[in-house]
Amino acid sequence: MKTFKVASFFFEKKGELIPIPLQDGLIINREDEQRSWLIELFLHEKDVQAVRSFEQDKPLTARIAISHRGNDPAMFTVSIRSFQPLENGTSVLFDAQLRQMRNEYAKQVLHSLVEQGLEGEQLLETFSEIIRKHPNAPDKEKNVIH
Repeated sequence: MKTFKVASFFFEKKGELIPIPLQDGLIINREDEQRSWLIELFLHEKDVQAVRSFEQDKPLTARIAISHRGNDPAMFTVSIRSFQPLENGTSVLFDAQLRQMRNEYAKQVLHSLVEQGLEGEQLLETFSEIIRKHPNAPDKEKNVIH
């Protein structure tokens, strides 16, 4: 198993990203065949209700930047396992499965462009532009997915 720092955490709902303010967070790759992960977020008490409001949503999609805020967020399907009050906030545990990896996304984009009939230089330029814009990353100003 490998453990990483959660740099940022967003819930996705109807194409919009809702940021969850963090005190801290860890994400553990269980390195199993199901690509499952365990996530623990440490939240200020004032931010717990924002997470609780998603408790009944199924499936629940989260985008998580791992290690550094500048990294493209990875997409996970998550379920809330528990809330644990602490002295200075609350710990929230999630079970998660990795949904989309960067290489898979690039393959999907390329396949879509080829199906649209693009080829040669036009295919290369369009593909490069889409990938360069980091479509997996939230628009930092609008919290909208591209």
